[in-house]
Amino acid sequence: MSAAVGGAPAAPTTPVPWRVWQPTTPVTPPSTTGKTYYVSPTGSDGNNGTSMATAFATPQHAADIVQAGDTVLIAAGTYHGTLNLINGASGVAGKPITFGSYGNGPVIIDASPVIATSAWRQVSGSVWQAPLGVTPDAVVVNSVPLRPALSAAYQATSSPPPTDASLVTPGSGLWAYTSGVLSVDFGGTTPAAANIVIPAQSNQNPIYWFNKNYLIFNGLTAQGSGAGGIWGYGSNILVSNCNAQFNDKAGINFMAIGGDGANNANNQALYNRVYQNAMLNWPRGNNGFASSSGGWSGGLVFTNSLNGLARGNVVYDNGGEGIISYGSAPGVQTGGTVFEQNVSMDNWSANMYFDNQPNDIARQNILYFSGYNQSDWIHPYDPNVYPWSTMYKFNSGISIGDECGSSGANPCTANLANTQIYNNLIVGFRVGIAEYWEGNAMLTSSSQHGLKNTLIANNTIVMPPTTPPGTYAIGLYLWDNGANNYNSQVVNNLIVGFDKTEPVIWYQGTGADPGVSINNNAYWNAGYANTFNLGFNQVANDTFAQWQAASGNDAQGMFGNPMLTNLGALGNPSAAPYSYLNAVPAAGSPLIGKGQTLAAFSTNLAGAVRSGPWTIGAF
Repeated sequence: MSAAVGGAPAAPTTPVPWRVWQPTTPVTPPSTTGKTYYVSPTGSDGNNGTSMATAFATPQHAADIVQAGDTVLIAAGTYHGTLNLINGASGVAGKPITFGSYGNGPVIIDASPVIATSAWRQVSGSVWQAPLGVTPDAVVVNSVPLRPALSAAYQATSSPPPTDASLVTPGSGLWAYTSGVLSVDFGGTTPAAANIVIPAQSNQNPIYWFNKNYLIFNGLTAQGSGAGGIWGYGSNILVSNCNAQFNDKAGINFMAIGGDGANNANNQALYNRVYQNAMLNWPRGNNGFASSSGGWSGGLVFTNSLNGLARGNVVYDNGGEGIISYGSAPGVQTGGTVFEQNVSMDNWSANMYFDNQPNDIARQNILYFSGYNQSDWIHPYDPNVYPWSTMYKFNSGISIGDECGSSGANPCTANLANTQIYNNLIVGFRVGIAEYWEGNAMLTSSSQHGLKNTLIANNTIVMPPTTPPGTYAIGLYLWDNGANNYNSQVVNNLIVGFDKTEPVIWYQGTGADPGVSINNNAYWNAGYANTFNLGFNQVANDTFAQWQAASGNDAQGMFGNPMLTNLGALGNPSAAPYSYLNAVPAAGSPLIGKGQTLAAFSTNLAGAVRSGPWTIGAF
């Protein structure tokens, strides 16, 4: 993953043991079950579209005429418009409708407003202005999101943030929108030479479908949306080798009509790049949209879905969650989503999240947080306005929970159950694996949150080498849910911290966690032995021996140096950026052969079969 696609910067260089998104434009084959149509920037919608020589000019024209079994091949170029399937045909089993790249370069569908080059006026040096009839939520120049020039009226709840054009000066890297005029510092380029993306809530959807099934989108880039980049309502939808970037809300989102997973079933996101979406919540800390009930959009989202699959995706730098599956509704089926072999990193909140639905699985994923870059923040660090406790609040590797609003019921219910989290590498987060619930009704409803038939096994969690002032990190965070915890296991996990601000595990109760077997886990914190937290208001900071005695957990567990190949490189990514090989146990590691054999799975993070006595951790 080292080259750019669709005018975007390359994905992080992240060695992985399985196939993920690649920055090449795939060749989509012609149809074998129907007609093949062609689209080209040099075409005309008055053509018949049956060859590249007689291609259509717009993807939307092709979308308006296709029938089940047809394929639309789109030549390289930027198409300012949409590819929406609302009133036309739907695919059927064995005869999907396909929209794919022809293979001669990136295909970009951009919903941004178009500003003519002649409309720009040079103000001073690299600062230019142009009239704009929509209110931008962000401005992206050559794939770099610029920061808004915040006016004195800015508050943390402002949406969109008010801006001041007088602050946009040469070299500032800022933009502002006042009185219908957009001011932009273009840095080392000009409007004529730059690739400009302007997400705005009034923009259309680049790729969208409603009540359509059996669709394939392959090798397309969607950007500039006022909502999602690639999204819609239907079943048996495949989004593959695509690039969703610079959209106001989700990059890719599979949704259900009426909240019923049966209308949103068997959808797949395979080998996509999902970058810098949820722009309504960007830069980091721009919480106005969320605090006004807009919510936190994810990068790659399954909403009230049934039996979805996300594999081989690279999801990073999004303004909300990374890869998420959430939502239930009374009397309908949802859940059964599988996240496997994905890379999710540097997203604003949970990098992987299962919320209020059953039967979800996260396995063989690599999740990283590379550290905070204050240039990504809406406002520089300020102990009174933006303290670390705010900026560091949401960051987690994998979260599982029951949010009240995700249940679709009143009073709300908790539907998280039968969750499996195993063989994941989780590095650098404020919380490695977090359990979460919300809503007062959760305390009294007949379906209260708990770990219900949950498996958390063979994960390797490495916390950040240090934490910001006044904050702390947690390896594994568990609640005391009483009888609502049952038939669950936390087993064979490796959790590593570095100092006294980093408890390797924090259980909010006292004594044993009822209904949860915690055993054969390995822990290490070279800077602090009292790294096991028990309690809520009164918290005991225990040693491993005290943890064992007080909780009855980890009778076959251990506390000591795990002897990984290069733990220091995981704690300091500049040494060897994010190679999963650094987390492999070295020869002589105490982790080898000390795990518990499980029936739920048989391989490790890299896909190798676990033979003989199992090893603790993801390898």
